[in-house]
Amino acid sequence: MEYTIIRVYRVVASSQYEATDRLMEAFDLGVDRDYYVKDIVKGPTDVRTAATRPMSWWALARRQILGH
Repeated sequence: MEYTIIRVYRVVASSQYEATDRLMEAFDLGVDRDYYVKDIVKGPTDVRTAATRPMSWWALARRQILGH
């Protein structure tokens, strides 16, 4: 079985770049726990199915008319 684990951090900053820099600095200094919020674990039941290409309107109409 395969699980997905997501770590959530909350960083106060004026831009996305500043937030990224602050979090990377916290990782370097070993104080990333100051920004840590929670872990999210997704189990094997959260598996996504493969996306299929949607049917065109013409193919839908032909299917309804011909009954296939």
